[in-house]
Amino acid sequence: MSLPKLDLQRTFFEPEILFPGLGKTPGAERFSFFAERILPELRKRRPELEKMYCANNGRPAEEPVRMLAALILQFMERMPDRQAAEACSFDLRWKLALGMAADEPAFHPTSLVKFHERLLEHGLEQLGFEAVLEQMSEAGYLAKRTRQRLDSTHIIGLVSHMSRLDCVRETLRLTLEELAQIEKLSRPAAWEL
Repeated sequence: MSLPKLDLQRTFFEPEILFPGLGKTPGAERFSFFAERILPELRKRRPELEKMYCANNGRPAEEPVRMLAALILQFMERMPDRQAAEACSFDLRWKLALGMAADEPAFHPTSLVKFHERLLEHGLEQLGFEAVLEQMSEAGYLAKRTRQRLDSTHIIGLVSHMSRLDCVRETLRLTLEELAQIEKLSRPAAWEL
């Protein structure tokens, strides 16, 4: 997959322009903090993420900074991949935090799985964790003399576990649909009311 071009052009459809008080509403403060402090820090680390992609080969991938930010939000909200992708589509707080326009389409849930596999493959799983920890410390959310967990393997493990659970749910749903279809076809027409 080739690396997409980073576009920082603002539009009139950005959530903070359409809904000026969105970041100040109760429960949205963390999304506003994420957009103001953590997302710019993740953008600074884009050159490290660029090493995971070909310069100009194949179809364009999803923006790696946005995918890394989505993984962090997914962990914060403890959501499986499908719900995280839906939140990117329908939740304006997520769009605000990820720097998306209000009318911008989200990515497919499997993109999250492939992205964190790519992070693990290239040994960059701590990149997002370090950026978040640094910004939280600078903002004063972390006490100076407390012990902090210094690795992100528990985050990757949790997201991976949620992906498997989501996969099992989807498999069961498809299996039940198929069984219902088979049952419907096997019933004689005289039995239907």
